[in-house]
Amino acid sequence: MLPIEVPSNFHVIAHRGASAYAPENTLPAFSLAKKMGAVEVELDTQLSSDGIVVVCHDKTLKRYNHGDREVEKLTSQVLLKLDMGLWFSPDFRATYMTSLEQLLDKFSTDFIYNIELKGEAASLTQSVYEVVKNAGLLDYSIFTSFSYEQLIRMRKVSNDCRLGWLVNVESFNDRIMRQCAELALFQLCPRADLVTKEMVQRGHSIVSDIRAWGVQGNPKRVQMLISSVVDSGCDGMTINWPDYCIKK
Repeated sequence: MLPIEVPSNFHVIAHRGASAYAPENTLPAFSLAKKMGAVEVELDTQLSSDGIVVVCHDKTLKRYNHGDREVEKLTSQVLLKLDMGLWFSPDFRATYMTSLEQLLDKFSTDFIYNIELKGEAASLTQSVYEVVKNAGLLDYSIFTSFSYEQLIRMRKVSNDCRLGWLVNVESFNDRIMRQCAELALFQLCPRADLVTKEMVQRGHSIVSDIRAWGVQGNPKRVQMLISSVVDSGCDGMTINWPDYCIKK
């Protein structure tokens, strides 16, 4: 039965906003997440060719019906005029791509931001950090990536920012534990269908926070994954359906 009860201290992180109901990574998706009671969100960042941090997941614009053009090869003037809603539903026509600055300016301290360094540009980390710092939201932000190299770059930018490593593994082996310690990571993020109690226990020996990603599929599978993530002892998860969970 929905919603599923989760522990009061469990982090329900709206994945790209309430992306099951509104186009991902857009202002309407984050506004809806807020209306649903979400206090934490996840979003994806890339760097335009003229150095503006934009909020977009895919490397190319194909899935959004704007062709095979790569985000990082386009200027912000082009990107921020793209309709990022129509591909999702006609109801979201004229919903435009947003910059990280615009997003933080609109929501400020309404959220804790899990900011994924999705792009490949070497200067992305510095640019993202500066936008967050200028918004006064460093204490409200966690910088995450699948790319360990991007996390290294972010650690060089800041000695004390919170970093999270997204991993796609069946166990936290010695190498992963060593790398976590080397960068003083705050967070490890395993895949929801792979996480186990043993992984969480081992991860907690090095990092403060374990949160899962990849809670997706049909409603029955999503409910199953929510329950298994909670049972594993994870501290939280990203989810497209933030309204599927209710705090005890």
